[in-house]
Amino acid sequence: MHDEDGGKAAGRSVRWRPRNGRDVSVASAAREWVLGVLPRLLARPATPRLCANVELLVSELTANALLHADGVGYIDVYCTDRVLGISVHDDVPAPVVAVQAPAPDVDHGRGLLLIEALAARWGVRDHPDDGKDVWLELALDR
Repeated sequence: MHDEDGGKAAGRSVRWRPRNGRDVSVASAAREWVLGVLPRLLARPATPRLCANVELLVSELTANALLHADGVGYIDVYCTDRVLGISVHDDVPAPVVAVQAPAPDVDHGRGLLLIEALAARWGVRDHPDDGKDVWLELALDR
């Protein structure tokens, strides 16, 4: 579900600022960082499924920031008892393109479809004069 009221929930949170958010290496560095902070944020070990979903979704969010904005400004990760949230900030205030399936023979354009399929909810939070955050929340099974 695309929802524009998302944001940091009460709970544990951390922020990462890459050295160079415009370099393509930011995607792998972001995945490594997020997977590294998961044990600290979760009250229990992360399941292999959660780690795989986080790795894929961080890749998609950072790739979109690299391709469609001016790179990654910072990444916030937050955790409550029920959700794990990930938010990627970029400096371009342009809205995110609507989710639509690409033609079958196109080799790109499925990132937001993956986010929509795997996230409990996601959205875009505009920061006037400071870009936007594209965020998502993953439900944590009890």
